Amino acid sequence: MKYTLNTYGWSAEFICKSITKEETEQIENLMKEREVDELSEIRFEIEDNMDFDMWDGDLLHINKSLDNGYTHFELIGEGREDTVLRFSIDDIKANENTNEYNVFPTKDSDVYFSVDENKGGICSYVFETEDIPNIDDFKYTVGIIETPSDDYWQVIDEILYKGKPLEVYDHLDSNGKSSNLEIFKFPI
Repeated sequence: MKYTLNTYGWSAEFICKSITKEETEQIENLMKEREVDELSEIRFEIEDNMDFDMWDGDLLHINKSLDNGYTHFELIGEGREDTVLRFSIDDIKANENTNEYNVFPTKDSDVYFSVDENKGGICSYVFETEDIPNIDDFKYTVGIIETPSDDYWQVIDEILYKGKPLEVYDHLDSNGKSSNLEIFKFPI
């Protein structure tokens, strides 16, 4: 039988892009010219005024559920009108693997870093199984995103069903919660 696992809660899209020292200087000059203190105030002007694709995260581009205790799931069976299971991230166990995403500049390049947090629907996974799934069949892996500013985010990197990672089938509707943009420069 085919099942759909819908995920709800808080999520974030992380984009990390290596930029040259000259691009950093161009961005800083644009901030001065526009008389703004926050990078987010000129976010879209950066792309318009420079040869810069802010969605091209050559270092990192992921959209994941935040591991903050708010993630919950709804499992629906194909052809069924009722929900098979409802559970939260606290009801399932993390496996022992942790993925680390380090976002640090180098001597030769700085890092453009953006994180857009959302809440509401996150994504759905579709999978097939002959068994009726139960909560014990699900686990997750943790991901840690570290930055030079001593900020870090803990995300739900993967959802596993019987030890196998599920692939995102579709993204669900959500509302924007906050945005943060920074440029990390070397030396740290």
